[in-house]
Amino acid sequence: MTPQKVSKNDLTASDQQALDKLLRSLRNLYADRLKQVILYGHRKRGKQSSDLDVLIVIEGIEDRFVEMTRIHQITGPITVNEDILITAIPVDAAYIDAQRETAFFAAILQDGIPLGVDGRSNEF
Repeated sequence: MTPQKVSKNDLTASDQQALDKLLRSLRNLYADRLKQVILYGHRKRGKQSSDLDVLIVIEGIEDRFVEMTRIHQITGPITVNEDILITAIPVDAAYIDAQRETAFFAAILQDGIPLGVDGRSNEF
């Protein structure tokens, strides 16, 4: 049985606002290097939980820990202001292409909700 994906209406206003802020900030930080942001985990399945899990696909990551620090500088204030924890995993675009068949990435790529990166496909 495939889990049902949520739609914009299934997320709380606070979730939507947090995702909007995250996407805007990531676009500003990474510009064309930002390839994809995917919501996965409990919220993607429509279940209430204490966090929003997102996979952030970036082209040309040289040091993953540097990117984690940059992203934490974005998610930290959102967490405080929106009272929702964002768990963000940055991954290099080339790495995810090579690892897309692994259980973790396959599940996210198949069942996760792509959040708009280019502004046109952004549902939130």
